[in-house]
Amino acid sequence: MILRRLYLYLVSAAGLGLLAAGLTLLGTTVLLFVFNDPSAQDSRTQLAAFTAMTLVALPVWGVHFLFARRYAMRDPYERASAIRRLYLYWASLGSAIGALVALAIAVGDLLRPLIDACAITGYAPLQKGGVPVIISSCPASQSWLATSQAGWVTLVFLAIWAFHFRIAARDRAAVGETGASATLRRWYMYVALLVGLLVMLSGASSLIQVVWLKSVQSPLGYGLYIGDAAGLLIAGLLVWGFHARTVAQNHVADDRHSTLRALQGFIAVAVSITVALFGASQILYYGLARALGVDNPGGAGNDILGALAAPASLLVVYGPAWFFMRRRLAKDASAQEADRQAGIRRLYTNLAALVSLGAWAIGAGGLLWTLAEQVEAPIIGVTAGDWKNPVSLWATLLVAGVAVWLAHWRQAPWAADRQSLPRRLYVWASLLVSVLVILGAGVGMLAALLRQLFSAHPTLSDSANLDVGHYLAVILVAAGVGFYHWRVLRADAAARPPKVAPEPAPVAAALVASVAEVASVAEVVSVTEVADPHTHRYVLSVTDATEDDVHQALASLPPHAAYKLTSAEAGAVPVDGR
Repeated sequence: MILRRLYLYLVSAAGLGLLAAGLTLLGTTVLLFVFNDPSAQDSRTQLAAFTAMTLVALPVWGVHFLFARRYAMRDPYERASAIRRLYLYWASLGSAIGALVALAIAVGDLLRPLIDACAITGYAPLQKGGVPVIISSCPASQSWLATSQAGWVTLVFLAIWAFHFRIAARDRAAVGETGASATLRRWYMYVALLVGLLVMLSGASSLIQVVWLKSVQSPLGYGLYIGDAAGLLIAGLLVWGFHARTVAQNHVADDRHSTLRALQGFIAVAVSITVALFGASQILYYGLARALGVDNPGGAGNDILGALAAPASLLVVYGPAWFFMRRRLAKDASAQEADRQAGIRRLYTNLAALVSLGAWAIGAGGLLWTLAEQVEAPIIGVTAGDWKNPVSLWATLLVAGVAVWLAHWRQAPWAADRQSLPRRLYVWASLLVSVLVILGAGVGMLAALLRQLFSAHPTLSDSANLDVGHYLAVILVAAGVGFYHWRVLRADAAARPPKVAPEPAPVAAALVASVAEVASVAEVVSVTEVADPHTHRYVLSVTDATEDDVHQALASLPPHAAYKLTSAEAGAVPVDGR
């Protein structure tokens, strides 16, 4: 049975991939002849190859998928198999992403001539009349060939997606979906949700940026088109909106406590918070640098309004996305948070805290490095470098890092979070890196001192002596970070509950309980075996494992199998094997 499924669906998947490639390439090549493109006559060889791909792949995929469908219609266990769902959701995910990309290109090609103007890319050398000739590249001009080709690819992927998505929906309605099949559906749904969300956010920020640059007539807007950004926004919105609505209507009750839903949410939050704070830090950097009198902060020159377009658009788009995704995660965890969900949250929280700690520590070290140079240089009689631009840059990194770190770090969280492995990894990693930085900076500072001590002609007014203040600043920051996390480590150890050795139960009582349990199990098995002599039943004893571990270990049972999990604390909990 399993080998037959593997054969049918592997061949169907290979045939479907070849068919999709053949149809897209064949259609785009045929359109060259439809629009009388000059390259059409040179594409006859490719036309033959793409036609052959389509004609061979179509019957191979059609025949194998037809046999797979017949077996599925006859046997509900075949229809509910994980291999069938793997094929259906793989085809749905691949075609959904392909349709997203093609739709973004098609919408961009369609809208660009309507809302964009041609951009000047440069000037040719002066002619005899002394008038330069404008070199103009105009992707904004209408190209119905390119638009039609992108539209054809979109239709192919959309048809493949709709076909397989409808079959998967009918299978769920007919035989249900649990275990590995539900996990595969979540992989498809939440990967498509994540991709659609990120594309939509990227398109929205790009659209704001381009409109901003066009409105202030900034040279940074040359070569950027509103139509392309609008295409990303529309395509991402359609993919994300459809899958979000499907999950909200049909699967939110089953998925609210799933690991994949939490993982998708935390990835979206991590991306949103990183991009939003990068945009905020860039705005702060430009503002602080201009306030200190820096002429060319970040290479922006005098076009500060144009330079602010990108970071401002990132902050405006990814900031609200961060807020709403955090609200969704909090709502999911408010009722009940599963162990794996909590593990994903702890991993994300401590990873974000570690990265932001590194960011603000580097910013603090760089800021003290620059200030120490300004203080030490007049003392030893050397000229200090410019401080305005470095101070602007390091101060911005410090502020952004502290903001993220404070949003994620808790010195005394819940007991389970305080004793979790991700938190211990964060604390030990921070302590380790702090000690290594102190070690390296101490070597650098001592080397700067010994350089003059071992020199034949020691000179106080040597610019190399500035390294003493530089490395001293680094040591101060690393020592502060290390001392703080050493105290956190001690506090967490003090808060850890003491280990209590279990009291041995009396041998007689344990023996009586074991005999009673075996007798009850034997009675249930004997009764059920009399009722159904063709049913095979087994008694399994599992120790030193959680309930989730047992469910995961038994997830590969066949669709018709069922098991009953009996715990000494919780009683009997019947669970369907599929």
